[in-house]
Amino acid sequence: MKLRYFFIVLPIIGASQNLIVSEILHKGNSVTKDYIIQREIQHKIQMPLDSAIAIEDKNRLINLGIFADVQWRAIPLENMTIRLEYQIVENNKFFGGRFFGGPAPAYDEETGWSYGGGGALKNFRGRNETIAGGIILGGRNTFGFSYQNPWITGDHISLDGDIAKSDFNHPYLPYRLKINTVELNIGRYFGYNRKTRIGFEIEDLNFISDSVTINYKYFAPQGFFIYDTRDIYANPTKGLLFKQAFSSRIDLNGKAQNNFTWFQSFSLYKRISDKDNQRPWILALGAKSQINFGVKDQQFLAAMGESGSVRGWHYPNSLNYDDPKQSYRFGFHNLKSSIELRKVIVPRFPMMNLYEFGVTSALFIDWGVTTQDEFSNLFKMTPILGTGFSLQLQMPFVSILRLDYGYGYYKGKQIDKAFHLAAVHQI
Repeated sequence: MKLRYFFIVLPIIGASQNLIVSEILHKGNSVTKDYIIQREIQHKIQMPLDSAIAIEDKNRLINLGIFADVQWRAIPLENMTIRLEYQIVENNKFFGGRFFGGPAPAYDEETGWSYGGGGALKNFRGRNETIAGGIILGGRNTFGFSYQNPWITGDHISLDGDIAKSDFNHPYLPYRLKINTVELNIGRYFGYNRKTRIGFEIEDLNFISDSVTINYKYFAPQGFFIYDTRDIYANPTKGLLFKQAFSSRIDLNGKAQNNFTWFQSFSLYKRISDKDNQRPWILALGAKSQINFGVKDQQFLAAMGESGSVRGWHYPNSLNYDDPKQSYRFGFHNLKSSIELRKVIVPRFPMMNLYEFGVTSALFIDWGVTTQDEFSNLFKMTPILGTGFSLQLQMPFVSILRLDYGYGYYKGKQIDKAFHLAAVHQI
């Protein structure tokens, strides 16, 4: 009987691409408001089923970052039309679901480990809002609160902001750094590929040593334009990501300490396995640049060689900074590029029907140069290199948890080796 049913249904499903969609439904959400889902679904009724649009709808829903999984299916109806159904796996638990927090450690490469308490509430009010706050002590003493809504009104108009207070030892300069900051940003999509954001930050910075305190007060306009055709943000298998961004500092102390920094980046993703392979090989490559205009203040030197630039190098410390032979690691302008050959080990799936989870491994090569002189000098310099292995986990609350181990090279010699932990993709 089951076999007979299979042979009856098979030609109906095979012909469904030519049948008209008369209904579009979604199922599985108990917390998320229906309109949050419906506004991401672009397939229309009274048109033939288009699987490409249905897949794009599914990817957009996954990219919201609030569902463990999303699938779609076409159900033939008796009137020879199609019901298009999106099946959503949503974690509706509060603790361990939408809310993640409590006493916990925190880590960043600049300052090391800190400990404290706090939490983040994802999908607040069922409207894809995120609120977070907490306090940590240790390598970095920080108190902060943040709010984010990726679509607060209109057509993809977003709002995010935060207020924070931070106190830590500078990783390589002889200062203790105290920062008070307030930030607010407004964004808008133009279509689904073009994304913009404009905002500002008000900063009060103090560089404190035993003998001197250097104070900066800045109004800092910032913004970006992004062209994004990636399919899945957490682990893209195709598409490109092009970004133009700026940040600036307008001195409020009247000391003409103004500065403008222009960032550019380009990333490309290509599946190099058959499209039906659930564990594909993926080629990811990208390049970034930073150009600094205005006052070049040594307090704002950037470092080269860490998890966000060239892997395989420990974040520099005061010994590196004080060594004139290692000046190639510090600058105001920089160029860097990366290439990764990724292999999906565990395809993303809803673990326990609650938590998104997936595992990807990668081999990487990173390259970078930085300078304190003119930007054109970058093309005359010897780059630092890094190569190694990366393990990338798709998990709740962070789109990606990246664990890297690499070896750092300069002028043909291995100089360093390092383990990195980060919550964003390198590319």
